Amino acid sequence: MLSHTTEAGSWAWVGLRLAPARSLHAHRGYADVPEEERRRQASAAELAWLAGLCRPGEAVRFELRHISEPGRGLLRCVLLGQAAGATPEAAQALAGALRGRLAQLPPHVVGQEITEEGELLAELDPFGGSTGAGASAGSGAGDSAGGERRAAVVVELRKRLTARPLSRTDTDRSHAVVAHNLAGAGVGWEPFWAALADRPERTVLSVALAAQQLARPEIDELARYAQEYQRLAAPARTASTWQLSRPGDPAAHEAAGCLAQAVQRAVHPGYRMRLTLVGAEQQRAGSTAELAHLLAGLLGGPAAPAAVLPVLGAERAAALANLAAVNLEPLPHTYAQGLPPGHYGWVEQTLSAFGDLGEAAGALRLPYQVLSHRPLFDDRFLAAGAGPVANGSAPAAPPRPPGPAPARPQF
Repeated sequence: MLSHTTEAGSWAWVGLRLAPARSLHAHRGYADVPEEERRRQASAAELAWLAGLCRPGEAVRFELRHISEPGRGLLRCVLLGQAAGATPEAAQALAGALRGRLAQLPPHVVGQEITEEGELLAELDPFGGSTGAGASAGSGAGDSAGGERRAAVVVELRKRLTARPLSRTDTDRSHAVVAHNLAGAGVGWEPFWAALADRPERTVLSVALAAQQLARPEIDELARYAQEYQRLAAPARTASTWQLSRPGDPAAHEAAGCLAQAVQRAVHPGYRMRLTLVGAEQQRAGSTAELAHLLAGLLGGPAAPAAVLPVLGAERAAALANLAAVNLEPLPHTYAQGLPPGHYGWVEQTLSAFGDLGEAAGALRLPYQVLSHRPLFDDRFLAAGAGPVANGSAPAAPPRPPGPAPARPQF
């Protein structure tokens, strides 16, 4: 366990190594069971696991990382957790409880606790200095004097926001903004995992989740936007003497449906999500983008793939700091997705960042191995004889301390 304390409070980090279970029994299948059924059972188990971890109000978040191993054609997977408390003891107790809950993995996944602080710190900073204390808050990843930090390519994947022009003029908005939902956990990720495993340079996919329950005023604000779009989608008459009829706006109709669905989802706990893809190359930036677009299609489907957002300028340092500390600090310029001025407010931020349990399960995919296919995941830690994962029950959760989380752990 790693710890860090500032005047604002204390933070602690824990980690697990992950790999697919090798035995057919662990996959809850038999030789005569189709692979589709085994995958369906695995998806259902991952959804149940995420539902058990969804505890809004606790000052914790967790992150799954798929890390390519250049030259080996395999992926290394780690599950990291961060907890915050008013004191080091409170943060460490909460982190230990989180680790115990994370370790209650579905049967098709095996895990072992990371017990060495050096290994845990290395997992938090997978590029050996590219995301650690050497990156100052005001510098981009290309400002270092050398090494992989200078060559880092950072891409964020988000729910796609689409702005459609409104024909109605009786509103202060020129466009209706639609957020396209992510696909559920039923879509197989094997093509992406294989492409990531074959990368000639180290590449990391980071998927971070923080449980969230929107407050009643926030849900009401989403509903207010839905009602406004519904008004614009319906025919209306002008207030002039001639009482001219104004047709309903098709763009408003689509946005009203999107907001109505968002209101229905928002009454239930869900997750705030961050997906970050980081490649350790500069001259091959196109290949990182190609990998991101492959994943975007799996996340959103061919009709509405997730948005692929290169992170540039000063926000690149903030994105790398998120990676180093398991943070979800927003990147306002990147996340705005080029929407018209004045159309990326709290509602649009929430629509693109908040996901229900199904969307979270579709974004955070635990390692899964089709037993008859090429091995994709590194499970050498199983043969190394590491100790079993820790387990435990969660104590009462203290609130997250005031002030921002540290930009990165510094030990």
